[in-house]
Amino acid sequence: MPVYNEEEAIDFVVNEWTTALDRLQLNYTLCILNDGSKDSTLKHLHALEAKHNRIHIIDKPNSGHGQTCIFGYKYALEKGADWIFQIDSDGQCDPVYFEQFIPLTETHKCIYGVRKTRDDGTQRIIVSHFVTLFVFIATGQYLRDPNVPYRLIHADAMRNFVNDVPSDFHLANIYITVRSNRESKIKWVPIHFRDRMGGTASVKTFSFVKHGFKLFKQLKAAQRGE
Repeated sequence: MPVYNEEEAIDFVVNEWTTALDRLQLNYTLCILNDGSKDSTLKHLHALEAKHNRIHIIDKPNSGHGQTCIFGYKYALEKGADWIFQIDSDGQCDPVYFEQFIPLTETHKCIYGVRKTRDDGTQRIIVSHFVTLFVFIATGQYLRDPNVPYRLIHADAMRNFVNDVPSDFHLANIYITVRSNRESKIKWVPIHFRDRMGGTASVKTFSFVKHGFKLFKQLKAAQRGE
C-alpha cells in the first residue's frame, strides 16, 4: 500500500483492510510504504503499527506512486511473499471484493479488479478510457483497466518482469499490467471504486493527460525491447 499525504483516510483504510483480511484468516503482512508524506500520515502509521501486529511500515523518500509500487513489489519478493496484492490508501479500494479473488488463485497468477462503476468523477472515468486506448494502440493488448490499484499477482509471475520496469516510467502500474497480461493472461474481477476519503490524488487528472504521450512512447519502446 503506497501512501502519500493520507492523514484523513489512513486510519479508516488500515482498520478496514486488516479487519477484512483477518476475517478471511489469511497469513499476510500489510506493508505500508510512506512515500515522503509531508502531513501527519507517518505519525498515524506508527500508531497503527503499534495496534496491528501484521502491519509493517517503511518510510522512504518520495519517488511517486508508480515507482513506490515497484519498490513494494521488489520488497515483497525479497521477503518471500507468495502473492502480492496492491491497493491504494485513499479509501477507494473496498475490501468486500477481495474474497472473490481467493478461489481464482487456483487457476490464475494475475488477478485484477476492473472498475465497472466508480464514484470519483467523470474526468477520472474519461482518463481511464484514454489510458485503455493508448495502451491498446501501443501494445496491441486490450486491457480493461490498465491502471487499477486493485491487483493480486503471484510471485512467480512478478519475478519475470518487475526488474524490467524503467526507473523513469511515470505510470509504472500500467507497465506492470501490460507485462502481467503477456506473462499470464489477467483474470478481471468487477469491482466498484469509491470516492477518495479526503485529501487529493497524488496523480492528478492533468498529469495523466500530460504524461499520456510519454506513456505511449515508453510502451512502444518496451514492446521493441529498448
